[in-house]
Amino acid sequence: MEKTKKQKVIPLHQKRLQIISSMLKEIRFSEGKNQDAYSEYGVSRRKIQRGEYGYNISLLRLFTILDCYGYSLDEFFDGME
Repeated sequence: MEKTKKQKVIPLHQKRLQIISSMLKEIRFSEGKNQDAYSEYGVSRRKIQRGEYGYNISLLRLFTILDCYGYSLDEFFDGME
């Protein structure tokens, strides 16, 4: 069986991931909640960490996090390049 290689993230995409992670942190901080506070929505602390640390998360994971934060995609991406 052939081993899969991790795809390298180009610098532009890495910058975008960093912007998304900063925005996710800012939303959570503005609500005064810690990463464990969203477990009642079915979102684990680990899922939130991956988004906030700038990892290449899936769109489904981003949708889930935004849903528990109460944000739409339009609100979240407003003003992002």
